[in-house]
Amino acid sequence: LFHGEFDMLNSVLIAVDGSPQADAVVTLAQQILSSQSAEVHVICVVDSGYLSPEDEKGSEILDGLVYPAAQHEHQAARQIIMRAVSRLEERGYRVTGNILPGEPVTVIIREAARLKAGLIVMGHRHLSALKRWAEPSVVKEVIDLANCPVLVENQFSA
Repeated sequence: LFHGEFDMLNSVLIAVDGSPQADAVVTLAQQILSSQSAEVHVICVVDSGYLSPEDEKGSEILDGLVYPAAQHEHQAARQIIMRAVSRLEERGYRVTGNILPGEPVTVIIREAARLKAGLIVMGHRHLSALKRWAEPSVVKEVIDLANCPVLVENQFSA
């Protein structure tokens, strides 16, 4: 690893999703960060249609209707973020965690720029040829558009 090159990182963006690989992405970030001085930002990007403002009870959307799919998606994203943040905090890192609405590539690139991230850490989902044709690779697009290095956890997880 190019460990010495990453010692000076001030801000790292970790993008996780609901895949089994999310834990491996956090582990990879922990391995590369030798210093707890870096600010670590964990994000989970959720389709905008699944993220609606909740009322103070957290059970109904402001229009008074209940959207089970949106609630499930938001709850899953919240658990993913909480797990990643908890693991990093246990190691002494300063961590923020956010669920962000939108298209993953756009959101990851925007957040990396906003946070002035020196590194993006994310996973690769190993899609079949047919799936890659239907769903372009988020990792490939992020690598193409990012203004900082992108570290990809490439371990296959079923």
